[in-house]
Amino acid sequence: MKLDLSEEGVLSARDVLEIIFPNKKTRIAARIFLDWLKERGGQATKNAVSNFADALQDGKFSNKGIPFKYSRRNFYMTILRDLIGLGFVQRNVPVWDDRSRRTLYVYMRNIFDIPQKPPSVGFWRISYYICRKWNNEWEQGRE
Repeated sequence: MKLDLSEEGVLSARDVLEIIFPNKKTRIAARIFLDWLKERGGQATKNAVSNFADALQDGKFSNKGIPFKYSRRNFYMTILRDLIGLGFVQRNVPVWDDRSRRTLYVYMRNIFDIPQKPPSVGFWRISYYICRKWNNEWEQGRE
């Protein structure tokens, strides 16, 4: 994964996925995944994510009206692994399910607690802007 972590690159990016996934096809698949996750309130069981990956591979999703396919292996090895590794998505989060009356372990989006004002310089300043773009992604999903 080769990221452009310059301050100009991060600030000029339209959304956080443009920063994390420089490859266009991967970015489209990640956008489809985030939209799918937003529909589920930011969390999904392992089985639901597996079904999503199967549907993505079978071309059941579209990008601007055009059927879109992305391999299951690439989804898990590129998109989900990077989102988990960078801390944007948490894995195996215990959640109580009232319907089945048991604890489920799910993938869950992570919202960062960041200050109102960015740090002055360095990596922490760039990280602040990336985290703010991620948080904005989920705030837009609630509207």
